[in-house]
Amino acid sequence: MMTLTQLASGFEKLLSRLPGPIRKPVEREWRPIQELFLRRRAARLLVIGGPATTVEPWIRALFQMDQGKMEFGAGLWRIYRHRGILEFAMVETEAAADKAIACAKPDFFLYVGEKAPAQPPRLHPYLSVVFGETTRESLLSAIAQELPLDARLEFARVSGEQSAQREIAAMLTCSATAVCTAIGAQPIPLADFPILTSLQVLMVSGIVHTTGREWNARLARDFLAALGANLGIGFLLREGARAAVKLLPGWGNAISGAVAGAGTYAIGRAASAYFIEGLPMEEARRRFQFFKKKKPPKLPG
Repeated sequence: MMTLTQLASGFEKLLSRLPGPIRKPVEREWRPIQELFLRRRAARLLVIGGPATTVEPWIRALFQMDQGKMEFGAGLWRIYRHRGILEFAMVETEAAADKAIACAKPDFFLYVGEKAPAQPPRLHPYLSVVFGETTRESLLSAIAQELPLDARLEFARVSGEQSAQREIAAMLTCSATAVCTAIGAQPIPLADFPILTSLQVLMVSGIVHTTGREWNARLARDFLAALGANLGIGFLLREGARAAVKLLPGWGNAISGAVAGAGTYAIGRAASAYFIEGLPMEEARRRFQFFKKKKPPKLPG
């Protein structure tokens, strides 16, 4: 079965066939998706705090770790594989942390203990946590927001944290929408259709993957069909928009691009509702119908 990385790589090959003036803006919007899926890796979390007998059970509870899915990495680092991958190391002092840092650069430092530690001298992303004073959900969400983009997907998968999953799904949806809008606005009837379809399937598959489940083509296809966004309907929307605006010179491509973008955005919002929030298909279908009539938001920056 094709992996999600292979699916994303296949889409990149489709992009490479676009004319130069079209390809440049599309590639810019594609970069966040590229970081999330093609360059994804395990997040590295360095935990600094009290004795291991106190900290380790807390870390296990935080990530709901199964002992059997743990393995040793380089030096003090451990690797936990369950739905996703997390690399972490636990030390008692900052001085001891240097041994772990010598083996791998952490993405995030977590200071834990019975009381909040003093301001750490090192400049890096960090969070201080007092046992029992921070909820699991808020802590996981705070860590996820500080991680580099290429480490967020595996962290969302391994932690099962919905807010992190929703954030990634929103980012993926906005990027896919921007790509589809840019392609849809170009005067290349039919030629862009496989590109739009491939990206929409990749987007749905990516949202599924974010939850910790393994995607498959049939799951994405069945979801799109149940949503009412199957290939036939998508084709009619796409080409119907072109035909309807032939009498408006200069507006045709822009309207077609808006239709492609709105449809993609609506699919992404519906997929997030169904796969991440666990809402029934009826509600996902309602959101699809609602959002495809709305103007998609622009990516920040």
